[in-house]
Amino acid sequence: MAGQGEALPSGRILAVDDQPYFRSFIQELLREDGYEVRTAASAAEAYHALEHDDFDAVLTDVVLPDVEGIEFVRALRDQHPEVTTVVLASVGDVKTAVDCMKEGAGDYLLKPIERGALQHTLESLFARRRLEAEHHRLMQENLDYMGELSLYERAMGLFSTLSLEPLAERIVDGLCLETGAQGAVLWIAPVEESPSLRLVAAKGLVRMVDEPEEIQIRRFPREFDGMADGFGTSRVIDVEHELAGRSVPAGGLYVPFVRGGELIALARLTDKLERQAFEDGDRAAVEKFVELAGLGLANALRFRSLERRSFKDPTTKAYTLAYFEDLVRNEIHKASRFGRHFSLLKIDLGNLDPIRRQLSDPELGHWLESVVFHVARALRSTDLVAAESDSRYRVLLPETDALGAAVLKRRIREMWEREQALRPEGCDVRPDVTLAAATFPADGDQLESIVRVLDGRLEEARGSVVRELEGEKGSFALMAESLLRVGGPGRAETADQATRFLLDEVARRPGDRGLLFLAPGGSLSTPVRDGLERLRGLDPATRVVMLCERGVDPPPGVPVQSAAAGETGFEHPFVIYYGEGPAYALLGSGGSAGGSLYHTGDRALVEHLAFELQRDLDVALSA
Repeated sequence: MAGQGEALPSGRILAVDDQPYFRSFIQELLREDGYEVRTAASAAEAYHALEHDDFDAVLTDVVLPDVEGIEFVRALRDQHPEVTTVVLASVGDVKTAVDCMKEGAGDYLLKPIERGALQHTLESLFARRRLEAEHHRLMQENLDYMGELSLYERAMGLFSTLSLEPLAERIVDGLCLETGAQGAVLWIAPVEESPSLRLVAAKGLVRMVDEPEEIQIRRFPREFDGMADGFGTSRVIDVEHELAGRSVPAGGLYVPFVRGGELIALARLTDKLERQAFEDGDRAAVEKFVELAGLGLANALRFRSLERRSFKDPTTKAYTLAYFEDLVRNEIHKASRFGRHFSLLKIDLGNLDPIRRQLSDPELGHWLESVVFHVARALRSTDLVAAESDSRYRVLLPETDALGAAVLKRRIREMWEREQALRPEGCDVRPDVTLAAATFPADGDQLESIVRVLDGRLEEARGSVVRELEGEKGSFALMAESLLRVGGPGRAETADQATRFLLDEVARRPGDRGLLFLAPGGSLSTPVRDGLERLRGLDPATRVVMLCERGVDPPPGVPVQSAAAGETGFEHPFVIYYGEGPAYALLGSGGSAGGSLYHTGDRALVEHLAFELQRDLDVALSA
C-alpha cells in the first residue's frame, strides 16, 4: 500500500479470471492501491466491458473458460491496442505466458500474485503511459513537427512484427492513411530472389478478381523502367497496362519497395476521396513512409528466410512438422480471406526396413536428404516439403487446386521413376512411392480435417485398383479394357444418372477446375447432349473434352474441346471426371444386351485414367 502522504496511483483496470475468489482478491488489492477496478469472469464479459467503458490495462488469466488466453491477448492487441495487457499464469503455464507476450502482452506475473510484484508491474506500465501522454502533449505544440513525427512513428510501428501477412496489412493501412486512398493492393516477393511478386494484402474499394495474383518482375510495362533503381520512389500511372498477362485498371499510384537494388514489393493505390488526383504531397508522404516500411518489410522477409532455415530437420533437410503446420494454419487464414485454394500432398516411401538393414545410419540419412532434394526440385519455389517421419513427408502447395495438385503429384512420380540417384547406393531395392492430395476448402477448412482426408486418401491409394492392374505402366485403352472385363451387367439408368450429375456439377460450379472426358454412345448420348446444353453461355474452368465420331461435332456455342473418338483406342462409351470433390469414372453404357458397365470412385484410379487421356489427347494443363 502507498505510504502516508504519498499520492496513490490512478488508472482503470479490468481484471479477467473465472475464479470468483481470485477476482475478489485482485479487486480488493488494486482498490487499496488506488486503482479503479472492474472484473469479468470470461473473455465474453471482458469484450462487453471494453465496448462500453474505457480501461488503461487488462489483467487476464491465461486460462479462460471460453477462449484460449493467447487468442484473447491477440484480440485485445488488434481491437484495443491502446489498452496494456498483463497476463497471469501458474508455473506450468509460463510458456503460454511468454507466447502471449509475443502476441502483444506488456508483461506477465506468476500466481500466486505477490503484491509487490503487481505494484511494480502496474507502476512501470502506467509510468510508461504517462511518459507517452506527455510526449504526445508536447507534440501538439507544433503541428508541422507533429505531422512529421507522427508519420515517422506510424512507419516505425511496422517494426513491431516480423510476421509477413500482418505487416502487409499494416502497410496497406498506412499507405491509405498517408494518401487518402480508398483502395490499395500489395504484392510481395514470397521468397528470396523470387522472379515474381504475389498478391498478399488488399484494402478498401478493390475487387480481388480484377487484380493479378502474380506479377512477373521481368515483365513490367515500359513505363515502369528504372523504378527498381531508386530507393522508395513512387509514380502515377495514368494509362491501362498489362501485368502478368492481365489488365490492370487505369490510374493509380504505383509504389515500389526497393532494398539493395532489388524490388521486394509493389503497391497500387486507387480511389482518392471525392475522386481527387494523387498530388505531390501524396508522393512525398508515401516516399517517407516507404523508406521505413521497406526496411521493415525487408527485415520480415529476412526473418522468414532465417526461420525456414532454422526449422529444418537435421537429417533430411526438410522442414519440421511443427513449423509446417504453423505455415498451413497461416495459409488457411490467407486463403479464407482471399477466397483461394491451396493443397497438401502426402508422400509415403513404403517399407524402408530392407533399406535400413543394408545402409548405415549416415548412408540412410544421406539418401533421405537426396530424396527430399529431388522432390523439392520437382516442385515450385513457393512449395514447401516437411518431414513427418523418415518415410513420410508432407508438401504445402500454395495457390493450388485439386487439379494442380494432381499435376504436381504426377511430376513427383515421374521424377521418382526417372532419377537413378533415388536408388540407394549399395542397396538392391528402392521403395515404392505412394502419393495423396487434399485441397482447401473442398476437403476441409481446418488443418485437422484436411489432414484426416489426406491420411484417408493415402490408405485408399495403397489399395487402389491401379496397383492391382499395374495400370501405372499401361495405356488408357489397355486399362479401360481390363476394367470393363471385371465389370458387371450395367443398367442404362446408372450411366444416365451419373452423366447428368457430372455435367450438372460443372454447370453449377463453373469456377472449379477439373477434367471431364465424354465419349457418348449408347445410353450416354442423350444425357451428354442434355448436359452440354446446361453449359451453353458459360465459361467453366473445367476442361470438357468430347470424343466425337467422324462427321459429328459438339453442339455450337458450348465450351467443349473435341477430339476424334479413335484417338484413345477404346471403342466403348465412357465418362471420366477428376477435379474438386469426388472423382468418378464410368466405362460402357450398359444399355445393350450383354453390355458391361464398370464405374468407380477410386480416386487414384480415376486420376490415372484422366491423366492418361489428357496425355493421349494433348490437353494442356498447368499446376
